[in-house]
Formats: sequence, C-alpha cells, structure tokens
Amino acid sequence: MKQSLDFLESLHFSKNDYIIVGCSSGPDSMCLINMLHENKYNVVCAHVNHNIRSESKLEFEYLKKFCEENNIIFESLELEKGINGNEYYYRKKRYDFYKSLACKYNTKYIATAHHGDDLIETILMRISRGSNLKGYLGFSKLFNEKGYLMIKPLVFYTKDDILKYLNEKNIKYFLDATNDSDNYTRNRFRHLVVPFLKRENPKVHEKYLQYSQELEKAAKYISDVVDREMKKNFVDNYIDLNNYLQLDDYIKECELEKILSIIYGDDIDLLSKKTVTKIIEKLNTNKNFIFSLPKKYEVRREYNKLIICKKKDIEGYKIPLDDSNIIDSRHIIEIVDTSDDTSNNCIRINSKDISLPLYIRSRKTGDRIMVKNLQGSQKVKQIFIDKKISPSLRDRYPIVVDSEDNILWIPGIKKSKFDNDINQKYDIILKYTRKENKDEKSNK
Repeated sequence: MKQSLDFLESLHFSKNDYIIVGCSSGPDSMCLINMLHENKYNVVCAHVNHNIRSESKLEFEYLKKFCEENNIIFESLELEKGINGNEYYYRKKRYDFYKSLACKYNTKYIATAHHGDDLIETILMRISRGSNLKGYLGFSKLFNEKGYLMIKPLVFYTKDDILKYLNEKNIKYFLDATNDSDNYTRNRFRHLVVPFLKRENPKVHEKYLQYSQELEKAAKYISDVVDREMKKNFVDNYIDLNNYLQLDDYIKECELEKILSIIYGDDIDLLSKKTVTKIIEKLNTNKNFIFSLPKKYEVRREYNKLIICKKKDIEGYKIPLDDSNIIDSRHIIEIVDTSDDTSNNCIRINSKDISLPLYIRSRKTGDRIMVKNLQGSQKVKQIFIDKKISPSLRDRYPIVVDSEDNILWIPGIKKSKFDNDINQKYDIILKYTRKENKDEKSNK
C-alpha cells in the first residue's frame, strides 16, 4: 500500500486531524480503515446501516467490536426500514452523514474505499451512458466538495490487491451477495468487461488512472476558462447573452452545466446532457422561450437575458383606480389636476366617453386595444413584444380599463382612442411613472 501512503503523506495531515472513513465492513473499507489505523492516522469509522439486507445487524456488531478492540472511534447511522430508495438516495444519506461527522470532529477529510477496479467500472459506465468531461474521468483521488476534501487512497490498487492485503493481515470482512448478481449494470461490467481488460493488461487499472488524471487536467483548464467567462456574463443571477453567445459552443455548454450544478447542487443528476443541448439549440433560434426543468425550475430567454429560476405562480389582479396607485413597487398611476405631458405617460379622458369607475388590471388572454389614430385594434400581447417587455413582466403589467372592460391605456406604452388632446374636452388626467428594476434596465 505504499502508493496510498505516499498519497496520504502528500496531504500533510497534522497530528490532530481526523479522517472520517466510510466503512461498510466489506473488504474495501476494512482494508482502508485498517491501513489508516495501523499507520497512526486518527480515524473515525462512519458506518451506515441501510436496513436492506438481513446481514446488516451482524455487520454492524462486527464493525463496532472491531473498532472497540482497536481503539477506533465508531459512529453509526441506521436508516429506516422499508424505504424504497434508489442508489442516489442512499448515497446522499451516506455523504450527509459523513459531512455531519466532519463538522463534529472539526475536520475536512472524508475518505472512501473506492479502488482501481471501481474507477475502471465507473469510467466504462459513464462512457456507455453518456456524460460530460468531468463525468468521463470517473472520480478523482482528491476532490474538494464545498470545503470537504474527499479522498480515495485505494485508487492505486485493484480488488485482488485489497484481498491479498486482508488475507495477510488476517482481517475479517463481509461480502454483499448483491455484488454477485448481474441484474446490476456495474456488476456486469465488473464480471464481464474488467476481467477481459485485465487479461489484456494486468496493470490496466494504472492506465485508467492515468487516463482519468489527464482528463482531470483538461477539465481543470476548461473550468478555469469557464470561470473567467462567467465573471463577465453571469450577473444578477442571469446570463448576459450579448457576451455569452459569442463564446465557443463547448464553453457555452460547460458554463450552462456549471450554473445548473450551482442551482441544483446534489440534485444535479436529475438533469441529463440532453437538457443542456436543447437549451443551446433554443438559444440559437434567437427567440424568447420558456423551458421547464425538474423540481419546478425553468429556463427563460428574455431578449438579451437567459434566466434560470423557480417557476412563479402568476396571479391576475383587478383593482379600482384611486388617486394614487402603486403596482408591484414599480408602476405608479396617479390622478392629477394638470399636466403638459403629451407622451404615453399621460392620458386625458372625458368621462362621458367611457363607463365609470375605472380599474387597473393585469392582462388577459386575447386582450386588444383600439389604438389612438389607428384603424381597428391591436393585440396587447404583440404590443408588449414590439416594446420588448420581458415575458416575465407582461402578465403583471398594469392596464387601465373602464367598468365595461374597454382598454383605455397601457401606461407608458400605448394610449387608446379614448385619449384626448390638450385642446379637447376631458375631466380626468392620469399620469404614469415607472421605477425601473435591474431586470427592466438590462433589457434596454
């Protein structure tokens, strides 16, 4: 185990540092915890009883006794019986437990017993299923995950090396019978493909480790490029498309993947490579769109912005017009006594031409306005599009109507045929003021 020990030494542990060791009582984790312990590392045995197999209790008792006899700290978590969780569910439970112990023992080091054969299997599975550059490298022997250092000291060795070590040390271990079943994809690679590769080259695991490390260097370089570009175009939780769309397609994909991984965190596996590809394809159409994502997220293109956020439940509104009205903290509509403004920010109405009272409401499907000085009517939706009002703002934009729901005014945008010139008769003057938020400014 010299390579493992050399790797550990390169991490420069202090004498007070603990290592949280995920340990199942299987051969791999028993090898890891014993190797660390006999080389004087401070270890905490972290055991999760998944309560799936009948042997779980026996394995728990053995591991607890092993730790007591060797003066190793033992911590355990027992999951509830009868949970029909998938592999992702159980992995999250394990790693959440490991991180809680790292906090308890004030350490950043979490070690798992993944070895060289595991790396081969993982790479082959990712290639078969499809992944991204980071996925194709399998896993790293050292990985910083939100301040925790995930280490895999056994990656230099094969399963046979581990079994040989355990036999020499006379260390008992348990075997999981499910590892013998070819019902699982990983087991089929383990039983059928990996032995073939080893017959071709007994040291093939070293070649896969080299392959993984080369990809890791490439992934690190590309990640640095993406980080630099994100500083330029990812602001206020949206992507500035003016800069983003000028990037190489691959960098665009990588940046979008990184942003999604930030948003989804541990749930990133819910998204496939196809998701990113479809979003990029929609961007290339140069049209506004809404694209639904898992867990009630959505991607929206709004002109020169790409927004990724939680879906909002848009509620319509209709309120009586008072002397002063503020809608969504940005639209101010007031009744004034006088004004010289002849722009779309002011309308003059003769009460004899309409049905009182007046209301302010949100738009409705099919809304049309009889625009001043034009024949016929125009769709409100098309007016919003022409004025580049963001889709996310259209459903809340205020519209002034009379009691018969005739649209009199889209404040700041269009006036209807009911607007009167200064030299005509009118007895109602409405004035509009708009406070722009960051989103609105960015669309100009």
